[in-house]
Amino acid sequence: PSHQFPKSAPTDGTVLMAQYGRGELNETYAFIRINEDASLKGVVIYYPDQPCQNKIPEPYPPSIYMVGNNAACEDIELLNSYIGVWAVQAHRHYIARIQGQPIHIGVFVDETYDIGRMEDVHFNPWFCKDINYVYWQTQFGRSFVLGRSDWEYVFNTFSFAYAIGYHFIETPTGSMNGNFLGIGADYACNASVQVDASQAPGLLITNGEFTSFHNNDFAPNNTFMSAQVIVNKNNKGPVVFSACSFWGPSQNIARLYGDSTTTFQGCQFVQWDLEDKKDDSAAIYSNNGNLIVEACEFQQNGTQIQMDKGAKKAIVSNNILLDGMYSKIDNSVKTAINNNL
Repeated sequence: PSHQFPKSAPTDGTVLMAQYGRGELNETYAFIRINEDASLKGVVIYYPDQPCQNKIPEPYPPSIYMVGNNAACEDIELLNSYIGVWAVQAHRHYIARIQGQPIHIGVFVDETYDIGRMEDVHFNPWFCKDINYVYWQTQFGRSFVLGRSDWEYVFNTFSFAYAIGYHFIETPTGSMNGNFLGIGADYACNASVQVDASQAPGLLITNGEFTSFHNNDFAPNNTFMSAQVIVNKNNKGPVVFSACSFWGPSQNIARLYGDSTTTFQGCQFVQWDLEDKKDDSAAIYSNNGNLIVEACEFQQNGTQIQMDKGAKKAIVSNNILLDGMYSKIDNSVKTAINNNL
């Protein structure tokens, strides 16, 4: 199902109207709980007391709380949830074909010790784009918040108009490793992908499409300098982007602060240095860890790579450049830069 700008409850299909938990964020008070070997399928969840109005949305507990082995939710529209799906201790969870506009968090995953799966999840602001309502989403909303999961498989997911698209975090139980294929985030005001923590096996992201920027359409007065990728200082695990594309009027494509290795292989870097009025911001900025950029294409002129003191090693090779290599790399960084044309 996909309902656009409804002013009242949808009248087609099975619609569950949640009036429980207003002002409460405790996940155990969720509207629906899916336990071990149980599933929820083919419904719309709608909050009649969370109408599309020009005001800050009301907090609610999660619409769906998944816990226990083999819990599943499929073919669901989360029309105006505050928090969509909360999957904790839901080993081998299956989350598929979810649409809608969760305002604060779309999907939260944590304490998963056997492979969880997500596929065909699509979040966008087509329930309500009234400016104060969607402003909360673009300032504070996160579409996918990913804590501890040992082997998370994510396929064909997308979000539009959140502060952060994919947020990898450290929780008291740890962080995540996983395989992410065909994921995307558009109009991510802070970052399309933000990595605060990951496990040693790393985050393997393939065929991703990412834009990061903001304007007055959904995020007036936002001053954050957007980047498609932010790797923060506490991250230790590797982050690998393969055959991904990055575009939109962001300041940088990537800002790398973590003592970890970030790899871009076979990627398209379309635009950068557009948000801050052309101050020669680099496509990729680093002040820590290692960087590998191989067989990528930089589609505009300007500084491609900046590595300040604190960064450790860089391999930059076999890339296609528009008009030569422009880099700012501190002498302390060990480099292998060759065969860039």
